[in-house]
Amino acid sequence: MFDLGIHLEPAPDLSVAIRISELAAAHGLTAYDASYLELAIRTKSPLATFDAALIRAAQTEGVPILSHGVN
Repeated sequence: MFDLGIHLEPAPDLSVAIRISELAAAHGLTAYDASYLELAIRTKSPLATFDAALIRAAQTEGVPILSHGVN
């Protein structure tokens, strides 16, 4: 059996929704991508992505990136 360490996050409250909107506007991201960025920031977790815009936004926000060959 594999332990994937999955943790379910509660539905975001208004402050999280506002932060997602702010991140999307600040970095030119979709709300979908900004949601991943916000979660990584809030949980102090690295972000796994190959998306160049999301990588730049994460770097600006100080979020470590887990990617292969894209920077």
